[in-house]
Amino acid sequence: MAYGDNIFTAIIDENGVIYEASTGRKRQAVGIDAQKEQEYQQTIAEMQERLDNYYAKLVDLGVIQVPKTAEEIALEQAAQQAEINRQLLEAIGGLQFQIKEMQTNGPSRNGDESRNEQYGQDSSGAGEITPGSKRSNSTRKKNNPPDNE
Repeated sequence: MAYGDNIFTAIIDENGVIYEASTGRKRQAVGIDAQKEQEYQQTIAEMQERLDNYYAKLVDLGVIQVPKTAEEIALEQAAQQAEINRQLLEAIGGLQFQIKEMQTNGPSRNGDESRNEQYGQDSSGAGEITPGSKRSNSTRKKNNPPDNE
């Protein structure tokens, strides 16, 4: 094995680009020098800073909305669930109050009237039977004698 097998020759042009210097082949770019690399990195950092500033301005103007984090989403869902639970507890409390009222005072008069109206009766339970009435024929015969036709 000859020592010449590990030789690499290159050319650096005026722009800092490194080319492989092989005879008989087209020059191929293989890298850039350290100074050019630093310039590129600095340019990239400046562009990133501009991009970040522009993005921040768009967010401030409301053009772009910053995506919510998983933590923010979890907090919103917890708040919504707490509101639903509060509403359910209020409804249950109201129903429990109504049940206690009915147990101590009996059904309210308003509840009786609405039930009687549904079945075509006045609040006294007597009176005319309307077509929407749910009384059976036997009840109808007792309360209203048949018409002589």
